[in-house]
Amino acid sequence: MMTPSLESLATCFQGLLPAQLYTCSRDGIPNAAYLSHVDYVDSSHVALSFQFFNKSHRNIAENRHALVMVPDPDTGQGWQLRLQYVGSETSGPLFDRMSLRIEAIASYCGLKGIFKLRAADIYEVLAVEAVPEEPAAAVGPDFKEDLAATRVPDPVFTLKALQDFSARIQSVDCLEMLVDSILAGLEESFGFKNSMFLVPGEEEGVLVTIATRGYGEKGAGAEVRMGEGIAGVVAEARKPIRISGLMRGMLYALAMHKEASDPALAIHRRRIPLPGHANPESQLGVPLLVRGDLVGVLVLESEVRYRFHEEDKALIELLGSYLAIAIQNIQMHERSADVAAEAPPEPRVNAATASASSNAPREVVYYTSDECILVDGEYLIRSLPAKILWRLLTIRESTGRGEFTNRELRLDKSLNLPEWKDNLESRLLLLRRRLEQKCPDFRIAPRGRGRFTLELACDVVLRMKQ
Repeated sequence: MMTPSLESLATCFQGLLPAQLYTCSRDGIPNAAYLSHVDYVDSSHVALSFQFFNKSHRNIAENRHALVMVPDPDTGQGWQLRLQYVGSETSGPLFDRMSLRIEAIASYCGLKGIFKLRAADIYEVLAVEAVPEEPAAAVGPDFKEDLAATRVPDPVFTLKALQDFSARIQSVDCLEMLVDSILAGLEESFGFKNSMFLVPGEEEGVLVTIATRGYGEKGAGAEVRMGEGIAGVVAEARKPIRISGLMRGMLYALAMHKEASDPALAIHRRRIPLPGHANPESQLGVPLLVRGDLVGVLVLESEVRYRFHEEDKALIELLGSYLAIAIQNIQMHERSADVAAEAPPEPRVNAATASASSNAPREVVYYTSDECILVDGEYLIRSLPAKILWRLLTIRESTGRGEFTNRELRLDKSLNLPEWKDNLESRLLLLRRRLEQKCPDFRIAPRGRGRFTLELACDVVLRMKQ
């Protein structure tokens, strides 16, 4: 058999199946340990994560030679890598890449800051050998059938697909259409079916979901904090992250933490309040940056193992730079159009007639201390979108006016919008989506550039509480 190159073993370095590390002390005492991930460095080097494998690390300090067995998840064939320790890195691009992956997985388990990378140990690969005792069928027929059933064609980043995607983005003229077109284009042009788009919220260190695709629960308004989950880690680090075998990595993180801590210590796994698959196997997160400013975070996920390849990560990262500029440009365009727009007339109408419906009246309560709105006792939205909705409802109740402009909201001192980068369009989009999902009796309908109406299909009782 011809000796394979490390590049040809790319699927072995995705963490879909655990690797095994064998070391030996100076006295000849062997030690075996499982690894969640072997990282490809270049054509002659790999990196192993130094986390909890203290015995292995002590052995390497005495004897620089080691053996790693990595299984191919596609065929089940095992490959032995004969290694020689070169050195350790505690900073730099390689360390950052490995650390981000571990942090993203650990955050799902509530272990961020506990389960972390101490160093990236770099090894020279002296030889690559097939494992003769492990034929291709060793993984078992169930795994192979499951893998074959879930495998989908890899996305093809052809010139035609890129042209179609670009044309789709350029044809829109508002933020809502843009973010929806981005997610639709990722599916229709490149085959990524499940995606979400998050933007920085008003509260520092919080991301808010404004658009999703491929989920039953749309998730508008779902929040995640910086450093939590793949979206939070991407936003915090301002770097892309690709994870394969996500559920396996999460279980591995929990198992290793139990070994490294008091077994009586209860571990409570934090649940990230985002839409998504119950058992995601692959995730890809990309920050959308313009001159260092975080415009948003794009997250793709799949239930298919090894769905996102290294080339996907590189190309989506490149697309992300283009998308960030497109989003910022359309926000600036909408803002300039709002400034030029004149305030609408203020017709007085019979508010009871305008909202007449067979639907029962809805009670809307605004809590000033938390800046949140509940409708009939159920949480709707908070922060700036809540303040906007409350302002619209109170104006409509007092004047009967139902038409508004973005410009008047920007000039409204009660909303306390910043003079620059107020992100008003994204907050209106979030409010509109949240109403569609949770309170369809209330509707914010666009009426030309920078104008919209608040339409009610029921009577409303407004109450303000602390």
